[in-house]
Amino acid sequence: MKKLYRKIMSLPLWLRGIVVTLLAFLISWIAVYDLMSVSFFSPMEKAADFRFSDFYTLVANDRAVKTLHPSIVIVAVDGCNRREIAATLDDINYCMPAATGLDIAFSEPRDTLDDPLAEAIASFPGIILPVFAEETADGDYTVSHQSYYDRFAPDDALFAAVNIEGEKEARFTVRGFLPLFPSTAESDAIPSLSYALVTKASPGIAGEMSRRDFGSEALRYASREFEILSPDEILDNQEMIEGKIVIVGKVRDAGDLHSTPLDNFTPGVLIHACAAATMLDGDFTRRLTPVESWLIATVACYLVVLLSLYLASHTLGDLIVRGIQLAALYLMILTGTLMYTRFNIDLDFANAMLMTSLGVVACDLFNGIFADDGILVLGQEKIHGLIIHTKHITNEFYKKYIFKSVADSSANDDGSIARP
Repeated sequence: MKKLYRKIMSLPLWLRGIVVTLLAFLISWIAVYDLMSVSFFSPMEKAADFRFSDFYTLVANDRAVKTLHPSIVIVAVDGCNRREIAATLDDINYCMPAATGLDIAFSEPRDTLDDPLAEAIASFPGIILPVFAEETADGDYTVSHQSYYDRFAPDDALFAAVNIEGEKEARFTVRGFLPLFPSTAESDAIPSLSYALVTKASPGIAGEMSRRDFGSEALRYASREFEILSPDEILDNQEMIEGKIVIVGKVRDAGDLHSTPLDNFTPGVLIHACAAATMLDGDFTRRLTPVESWLIATVACYLVVLLSLYLASHTLGDLIVRGIQLAALYLMILTGTLMYTRFNIDLDFANAMLMTSLGVVACDLFNGIFADDGILVLGQEKIHGLIIHTKHITNEFYKKYIFKSVADSSANDDGSIARP
């Protein structure tokens, strides 16, 4: 048996590396880990939902470079009543924006006889009004009108979903957006508020999104700011509104705050603005597929395994391997951050980090199992010794039992002989 173990240990280094890498993947499959999460880098309140791209976003956002988007303006109507919001819409309409979207759904008013908001909406050409895209059992979406003022929409008005992707779970971080919410009939697909605004202001964007199949897109939050005006500032800053995308909503509404990679209290209107900016700027993120991510993890694990096996007999081998692991970790973070901030490529190294760590563990197991003084050899020797010891005890017991039986039989035979 020792010859077999020595034969395994004498395999070429590259072949032993493959065996140990497979062992590392077996360990990863058995171990209870979230392979796509790296909670080490996250604040405690976000540890349950953290991704590598969140870390990249935080690093990119901490740079001194901040860009005020030239085509998107937010009008904050916090604390305004409906009459004041109606006046705000009239002022925005007067300034001739390229597209205006409302991120507020109003319930039925108390006084429907004298309602300036209904008149303001009816007289605002091309206004984009909010609806909700409700998901059905088969994964499609249907339109849910929850605003009383939808009935006053002008003929050229659009209805767009204000749903924030990822809000089904309170702890879920919003990292992406859907340009279109799919429906059974393709013509009935529900546009998101950001997509409707961008399409109206820049129709060419629709063709670009069509080529991308309207799939979920990653949101680009980092180093991006937007002009936020109060209703009183609109007429004094007409040039900021003219020809721009305007989103009317609340920035301090406790019911519309969401968790994002930047913080846990990002207003929904700001998320819509970031989604619109992502499409306008063509700032789309290239995300790794699961196959690509695991391919990188496999290569990284194999290289670490080869190095660990090669240095196994070196006096400082373990120390050198640990140092290289730390250097590889730093290199992964640095490379991932640069690729994300410079080239919009999201390199998720979570799997690679996990597998390089398990690769070293697999090397220790491999050496501990098949080495000359490994578990199998020692176990075989222990079992062999136990067998010999058991045989020895058995023989001793057998000798004592047999001799005693023979002696008893002889005594009985002597006693049965008749005396003359």
